[in-house]
Amino acid sequence: MPIQPAIQILNVGDDFGRRFRLRKAPSLLLDSKSRPQLAMTRITVPFGLPDRVGPLQPERAFTISVHLRKPICNGWGMWYDGKFAPTYHWDEGGVGIYDLEADPRAVRPSAFDSVHFNLPRATLDAFTADCDLRPVGSLLCTEGKRDDILFGFARFMVPWLGNNVRISTFTFDFFVQMFCSHVATTYGSVAHLPEGVGRLAAWQKRRVMEIIHAGLHGDLRLPTLANECGLSISHFCRAFKQSFGMSVHRYVIHRRIEFAKYLLKSSSGSLAEIALQLGFCDQAAFSRTFGRLVGTSPRRWLNEQKKQIQPISARAAGKASLR
Repeated sequence: MPIQPAIQILNVGDDFGRRFRLRKAPSLLLDSKSRPQLAMTRITVPFGLPDRVGPLQPERAFTISVHLRKPICNGWGMWYDGKFAPTYHWDEGGVGIYDLEADPRAVRPSAFDSVHFNLPRATLDAFTADCDLRPVGSLLCTEGKRDDILFGFARFMVPWLGNNVRISTFTFDFFVQMFCSHVATTYGSVAHLPEGVGRLAAWQKRRVMEIIHAGLHGDLRLPTLANECGLSISHFCRAFKQSFGMSVHRYVIHRRIEFAKYLLKSSSGSLAEIALQLGFCDQAAFSRTFGRLVGTSPRRWLNEQKKQIQPISARAAGKASLR
């Protein structure tokens, strides 16, 4: 049975194409119920344009132009926020990224062939939110510089533009994720959200675990852990819980009890000595905590472990005597 995706595919490029003096422009609009839209339009101008392109409709979006062939840039330029900048060179696969709220107007007196991606800020914001990244404020690129990734995306989409092909939801979501990931990380200077918004970064988790595991016997302090991660105490606590599924205190207690099991089996120290070694105030506090988490007292747990080990040791000795 063919896939029936929850995606609307429409010919939306005609309005955009008219800005370039084109009656028809092959296009594709991907729009799902779960994600904002992403539109693509191919603009092929065989003889250039006599005057500047525009105005484009102002909206909270970027238009990303990827040229399929290397154009001759004689007289090229771009009006942006009312200021003009000449364009001297544009590679095959070269890219231009323009904020549609800045009234971009292109001057293109010679032929070109390009794919324009209309990327709403809502689409980019959804991606950065999913990845615990800062929202992208602006996208900065060197106009005309080749971008092999975006060039590949453009060539990949060309056969689908304007032919009413049906695309599965999975394909749409995957393409949008790849596209936004490359644009945001390459041109958006994204960074992880600060101070406990979301989870701890991988390096923060590793550092916290190192400190906790090295200090199970001592007095671990929240300011120390938070400072090692570069976070305030409150933000660190929230981020820690998001990352580990429990509070800092509970995580430390769990690790201490796991270490207690190791000491009970491998050392000859008394319960009181092990309790102090693990940072408990006395043997009674250690036993209560151990019983709450393990379900039995430390002494009973150790006796059960010994009972399980004895039959194994006996079988191993029996096998050795038969050799």
